[in-house]
Amino acid sequence: MSLRRVRVLVPLFLATALVSGCTTSSAAPGGSLPEAPELIREAVTALGQVRSVAFAVETEGSPPIPIRQARGKLLKSGDAEGTLQMEQGGQRVEFAFTVLGDTVYLKGLTGGYQKLPRAAVAAIYDPTALLDPETGVAKVLSTATDVQTEAREQVNGEDAYRVKVNIPKGVVSSVVPGVTAAVNGQIWLSAANKRPLKALLPLTGGKVAVTLSDYDAVPPIKPPAT
Repeated sequence: MSLRRVRVLVPLFLATALVSGCTTSSAAPGGSLPEAPELIREAVTALGQVRSVAFAVETEGSPPIPIRQARGKLLKSGDAEGTLQMEQGGQRVEFAFTVLGDTVYLKGLTGGYQKLPRAAVAAIYDPTALLDPETGVAKVLSTATDVQTEAREQVNGEDAYRVKVNIPKGVVSSVVPGVTAAVNGQIWLSAANKRPLKALLPLTGGKVAVTLSDYDAVPPIKPPAT
């Protein structure tokens, strides 16, 4: 696999992503909802304590990003594994990936894994970005403006607050490569611990949804069988 192809694929590893799963919204008891700025602050603090997470990314329509689907697991150290789908020549192509320390393993539909130095692609995309407080989800939340708590809903069986957010231009690109414009979206925060559960990002031509789950339950990442 050429380095040029790697440069196309690696930025998609943790591009964040999306599934549905919300029930009909309802207000909190008494009709009141927590203030959005406080929810955001609590979410940023909660993310700082996360050690690992599972993620899923889905696109709907034809947003101007190369990824179409990604699923995987990530440790705060940056080790990660999963699969991704991207569109090439009008067709979806799937790849498996594993990131271990300074090594990246890539595998297409045919052939085995190819072992590559992480340093060769680190300048293009760093897999630690998702949980990095300076570039990841915490950064997205902390820079959001005009935040507003809209409803209390369930996301995959868990109570959550739906918060409207306006994300400045260029901020989302660190976790969803290709998204360079400002985004007016929504994020769902766990009512119990304020950890982000889902984000919905409308884009030109479609939208991207990202879900985060299995917090602190991801086992160590091991090298793939070659």
